[in-house]
Amino acid sequence: MRAYLTLVVIILDTIILGTAVVVAGIVDRGGRVYDIAARLWARVVRLSAGIKVDIKGLEHLDTNQSYIFMSNHQSHLDAVAYAPNLPFRIRFFAKKELVNVPIFGQALYMARHIFIDRKNVESAKKSIEKAKGFIKKYKLSVLVFPEGTRSMTGKMGEFKKGGFVLALETGLPIVPLAVRGSYELLPPHTLKIKSGLIHLAVGEPISMAGYTMDTKDALIERVRTAIASLGSYL
Repeated sequence: MRAYLTLVVIILDTIILGTAVVVAGIVDRGGRVYDIAARLWARVVRLSAGIKVDIKGLEHLDTNQSYIFMSNHQSHLDAVAYAPNLPFRIRFFAKKELVNVPIFGQALYMARHIFIDRKNVESAKKSIEKAKGFIKKYKLSVLVFPEGTRSMTGKMGEFKKGGFVLALETGLPIVPLAVRGSYELLPPHTLKIKSGLIHLAVGEPISMAGYTMDTKDALIERVRTAIASLGSYL
């Protein structure tokens, strides 16, 4: 019963707060209203579902710095877990199809999330260029799930390169993150959210100094290893 009630809460939560973000976005070009709404949205979802979050490693971060956060991706609950717990103005890489989702997609667009068309290389490059401008102008950080989609098995998949290109071109440090527990609370192919605990771990920032586009593969492997190590620590 609680799982179905949570679905109703998510729908109402999205409609109310999403509409507020869309309307405010007409004048709030930097997405300050979204920053508040996203945290409130996530807290409401977590409270209704009975989900608690334990996060370790925030002491590694400087709240005056922008970062490219990179995490493994276990379920749709990952964003719900991260949003209220990372004290930064976070934006996501999102599939371009999401912009067509009523209210939710428009709210993401107004908040300056980064829509990526993975089937169109030139379009993806333009999205990254636009993201660079938003990051600098509005002092944003970006959360990337480099696997590109949530895991169907609970294990970490191959990494895509878009987030690493953004990090190299902006010079922002990459912060490895690991999430554990969200897969069990919302497995693939179901909408029934279980109550429980999600563990998050924050690693030490990785500087882009010494890395170039030519050594991107080495950077990807370093980040992947860091995330895997954090995951085993949880």
